[in-house]
Amino acid sequence: MRRLVTLVVLVMLVGCRSTSSGRAPGTAEGETSGEAAVLQFLEGSRAQDLQAISSVWGDEEMPTRDRVQMQEWERRLLIMMCHLRHDESSIGPAQMAEGGRTVFPVTLRQGDKEAISMFTVARNRRSGRWFVADFDLRPLRDHCTSMPVRRSP
Repeated sequence: MRRLVTLVVLVMLVGCRSTSSGRAPGTAEGETSGEAAVLQFLEGSRAQDLQAISSVWGDEEMPTRDRVQMQEWERRLLIMMCHLRHDESSIGPAQMAEGGRTVFPVTLRQGDKEAISMFTVARNRRSGRWFVADFDLRPLRDHCTSMPVRRSP
């Protein structure tokens, strides 16, 4: 049963990976701050929209989906989506980081749980668009609750 559920999820993800929207990855053209990438990343996670999350996940060089094998890409997205579950979010002031990156403290609230995670954004060298390069999963562990698995007798 567990394998069947995993297979169904993976098949659904394959469909989500397509970039048929025609929109270039990263923040929208004209966006001048990394905060827009964080906001899009959070909105995608709240809507459980893997395509929206992956469109702003990357770094100075390229979107993550262009450099990571599909199976690894899917696993990472599922883990991130689970940890980023939230009812409300707020983005704190930007802080400069190494290598021209920017860090934002993000507060996520889910029910009575609240956690602050640091999100690191980077501006792509070629396109000038912003990407979420990293965020700290550790404070968000309580946001990711496992779903009960029904076992066969």
